[in-house]
Amino acid sequence: MSNIKLKIFILAIFLVVLGIICISVFSLNKNESLYLSKSVDKFKLITHSNEKFDNKFFSNYPSLIFFGFLNCPDVCPFTLTKISEIINKLKDKSDFMRFYFVTVDPERDKLEELKEYLNAFHPKIIGVTGSNIGIKNFLKYMYVYKKEIPLDNDNYTIDHSSQIFLFKKNGSFFGTLSTDEKDTNILGKINELINGA
Repeated sequence: MSNIKLKIFILAIFLVVLGIICISVFSLNKNESLYLSKSVDKFKLITHSNEKFDNKFFSNYPSLIFFGFLNCPDVCPFTLTKISEIINKLKDKSDFMRFYFVTVDPERDKLEELKEYLNAFHPKIIGVTGSNIGIKNFLKYMYVYKKEIPLDNDNYTIDHSSQIFLFKKNGSFFGTLSTDEKDTNILGKINELINGA
């Protein structure tokens, strides 16, 4: 191998290793910064039952959080149906877990509308909303993408992150779920959390 080719090869290896290190550091920082029991109070959020959504909700319970909005045509109702099915499959174990639906559209998703909407799903799913700035800051903190898409007649829809977040009972980030995952994988992760992961 010529000198130039060797240098290019070594440089390529170096860049790959550097890339892996950067990704690992970013993931580590993200996981460490997502710590709900210490941080959720500052966003001044409320549940659909008009209770303060503060760290008491996360004390000693693992949590599942999904972000969406009431005017979402398909992904949100499908995901909430899936979460309802998960709760039913967990049976009595679901008492040891908390399930949250956080709106990304507080401008339209007021308490009464949120409460009525959630009547179509499992009663253990707790709706969460807040002021525009409170929700905006919470989404930013949670690394949740949101973008309003204008429609006709001054209306809009929202493009947003659709993953489901999982948190340990101490409030630290555990990982995510996708509705594409097999039920055995989903229930395995949740049982791991319930059993004290």
